Amino acid sequence: MSRAPSDEREARETRPDGDRHSLLRLLVEGSRVLEKRLHEGLRVAGYGDVRPTHFAVFRYLKPGGSRVTELAEEAGMTQQSMGELVDYLERRGYVERRPDPHDRRARIVLPTEAGRRGLAVGSEVLVEAETALAKCMGEGRLEKLVGSLEELVTLLVELDPGRAGSAHKR
Repeated sequence: MSRAPSDEREARETRPDGDRHSLLRLLVEGSRVLEKRLHEGLRVAGYGDVRPTHFAVFRYLKPGGSRVTELAEEAGMTQQSMGELVDYLERRGYVERRPDPHDRRARIVLPTEAGRRGLAVGSEVLVEAETALAKCMGEGRLEKLVGSLEELVTLLVELDPGRAGSAHKR
């Protein structure tokens, strides 16, 4: 006899010892599964050279461009590491560096046409994932979950003792 979907969800929500998984673990595992799905969708569409580690560049890239220092701060990584990611994507034609119109000494990172096409593909893959989730758990529950996660991020930022002008602005 097969188990009902709600029974399967209940079984996944708790560990064998009856305790639930930590919030951090659940968030990381959910993110990992979505990133895997995103990577596969990009690979199938011809963007297989963009790996999950590169998502940090596109995740925080502002529409008008961003400096590497801003991207690094938003992603919580060193400028050197972010610079290496940007270099990789630039060599493959997904981003380009241009003079910052507000400070000609600085340079900003912008998506190229190929980068914008990849972003569009990524957006489609994520919409498909959210649509599938809405079908499984119901539109209302998904929207409630998204709202709760937005609130969680806001609260965590506010409660961060070392936040001095935190990077979260969404």
